[in-house]
Amino acid sequence: MRKPIQGERRAVTAVLISAGCLIFAANLLAQNQCLSADDAKKIVESFAAAAPPAAENKDLRKDLVAMRDEQLRLNEKIGGDLERQRDLILEANRLGEVHLLRACQILKSNAWPTREAVKEDGVQALAFLIMNNRAFQAQRELLPVLVAASKKGYVERSLLAVLVDGIRVGQGAPQLFGTQAAVRSDTIYLYPLVNESKVDDWRKEYGLTPLNDQIHAFENRYSLPLLKLRRPAAAVEKKDKSGDAAALGIEAGEDEVVTVHTQVVSLNVRVDSAESGIPAAVRLGQEDFQVFENDAAQPIAFFASAEKPIDLVLVLDFSGSTDEKRGLIKKAATRFVASTRPQDRVAVVAFGDEIKLVSGLVGDKAELPQLIKKINIGGVSPIWESLGFAYQNVIDKQSDGRRSSIVIMSDGFDNFDKTVFADLVENVRRRETTIFSMCIAPERKEGGRERMGERSLQILSDESGGTLYNVRNIKDLDGVYDQIIKDLATVYSIGYEPKDAAHDGRWRKISVKVKDRADLIAKTRRGYYAK
Repeated sequence: MRKPIQGERRAVTAVLISAGCLIFAANLLAQNQCLSADDAKKIVESFAAAAPPAAENKDLRKDLVAMRDEQLRLNEKIGGDLERQRDLILEANRLGEVHLLRACQILKSNAWPTREAVKEDGVQALAFLIMNNRAFQAQRELLPVLVAASKKGYVERSLLAVLVDGIRVGQGAPQLFGTQAAVRSDTIYLYPLVNESKVDDWRKEYGLTPLNDQIHAFENRYSLPLLKLRRPAAAVEKKDKSGDAAALGIEAGEDEVVTVHTQVVSLNVRVDSAESGIPAAVRLGQEDFQVFENDAAQPIAFFASAEKPIDLVLVLDFSGSTDEKRGLIKKAATRFVASTRPQDRVAVVAFGDEIKLVSGLVGDKAELPQLIKKINIGGVSPIWESLGFAYQNVIDKQSDGRRSSIVIMSDGFDNFDKTVFADLVENVRRRETTIFSMCIAPERKEGGRERMGERSLQILSDESGGTLYNVRNIKDLDGVYDQIIKDLATVYSIGYEPKDAAHDGRWRKISVKVKDRADLIAKTRRGYYAK
């Protein structure tokens, strides 16, 4: 398991504070300017002055270190149990602003304290007090001073990157380095990036590890999956006008956007019972459905319901963490094979130390039970890499446009770290393959790990229009096999031409509802990229 990234550890706790609490913490500094432009200029000029070594200021050093330690204790308490300590977030934000005001007063009176004056821990404490709060306007006023301090070695370049990202996110702009995230509904959300293709170059320049390492650090620290937030479809300025990117010497050009002609969006829709969560045995017509894009109703252009053959890919977790459940996984996989119809095809992928294609898509499924029974691998758990393998080597190469589904049987805990979960979700969003997740619960509960695994599998199912099932024994799957196969075979094909014709490459949210039927839930993919 990865440890929090060195150099960013202290920033991580403060960064992962819910944005919903920020509006309550802006009163203190709204009425107290941190630095005027003249103040900042004088402090910057002081760095170049050939002043004699300053005498040690023990009281100032003690004051700085005490303020930092007070914030650290509170932040660690919040980070240790985020759900139970949410009430402390407001207190942490207010404390950060009180300390920042004190830091501003120190800078006005003493310029930037040298190492001779406050020692190394005092210098680092001052940098911490400035970085770890949500007073974005005050931080922007301090930015020229911090850039100058960084050049003198008083502020790490990595912390400067964290600060600029915090300022940008706090004022509604996309971030440069990918250091800012928020926790909502048992998921970490990474705030939008200016340019994902350049982010690792910028991170390297400012002493940060690759973005994927940052993502793993967030996930491991909080035992929650991380998703990347995308900028809304509204127009975004191409040139950075805030000045913070320029202050860092970065050309912050936006990702290129692809514009195409309006086209019909096609959906495969399945209908579940709201009470049981399993496929509902109903027959519906076009008049029963409503389609929404970004919450705006869309006219349905075409509709069809038909029985179609399906391609089913079983992805089976035989890593070390599922040792006690191997018999259950093999038995469940065999029953899925037996539930399919003659016209359906099945493939099997197993993973552990290796990712193995046990069988490609076959219509004659007579040999599959024996092939499943003989699977004998173990080791690490490359879950997300295995799902990518299933897409690339089975669905993309063998499915030939037929309706496809993946059934994954796993505990959902990936310890391979080669594929980032957020990137897998992007892959899922771009496809029409439905994922049904069978969360194989361990015999002994493992707290955050178990929660993270289940939540990750839930997200994959939700994004693709599938369902999550928690499985502790074979009885938990009674009836599920036949219901899933029957539901996948019945295709509700719905198409619409978006009212918003300005396809700009951005994410469009989709929802489908069944009219006047509170007992039914329509499921389809969560959205699409308009390009």
